[in-house]
Amino acid sequence: MSNLYGAELAKVFDTMYQGFIDYNEEFQFYADKANLCNAQSIIEIGCGSGNLAKHFIKEFKSYLGLDLSDHMLELASNKNPTGQFLKADMRTFEVEKKFEMALIAGRTSSYLLSPKDLTHTFDSISQVLLDKGHLVFDCIDAEKFVPFVIQNPKIIHHSSVGEMKFSRSTNWYIENQKENLINWKADYYKIKASEKSKLGNDNVIIKTFTRKEVIALLKKRGYVILSIEDRLSYAFDTFVVHAQKVN
Repeated sequence: MSNLYGAELAKVFDTMYQGFIDYNEEFQFYADKANLCNAQSIIEIGCGSGNLAKHFIKEFKSYLGLDLSDHMLELASNKNPTGQFLKADMRTFEVEKKFEMALIAGRTSSYLLSPKDLTHTFDSISQVLLDKGHLVFDCIDAEKFVPFVIQNPKIIHHSSVGEMKFSRSTNWYIENQKENLINWKADYYKIKASEKSKLGNDNVIIKTFTRKEVIALLKKRGYVILSIEDRLSYAFDTFVVHAQKVN
């Protein structure tokens, strides 16, 4: 698991990403997907610190958030005391209740480093979806992002949250070209009066995906593809897949 979700950086992540991501807009994008298929019960896999959870809890009839990080779950629970959260691995989780839609947002899929990991995740989701239930998830687009990494081995991202300012200095390179794996090292800083103070660092391997491989795996696991669309984020070229369980 990434250090970003551990004791040292969990609160840094929670604050800094408020400046990277417009969570109101992010929620509306996925809520529109849910409303399109009349889904009112949502299971969010990789709920993080609960920034989308608060909206789903308010606007939908049923919500469950899953995450592998105790620190993320603690933050999510503190923000959303009426919410339901559970520690679980997305590849192997089991819950008794069934849902109309499963959501994997925030490029959480990038931590699934092999086709086998992705397959197991699809199978776990199938067990908690109602018949004809829906799966919506985003992936980092290998065909666009891998060339970007090669051309930009170093990059700095800035975040402003109220009067607080942060920066993230990234060094990344291709770990495995065949598997589209990226080695990502990042240093996190707080900036005050033009002075930088280091908050911590992180080093993780992430996976990017091609549409072709995602489509093939979904079809093998009994899903039909309803839509795939490009969606830019603050740092990544991504695509969002909307699929429906048919078997």
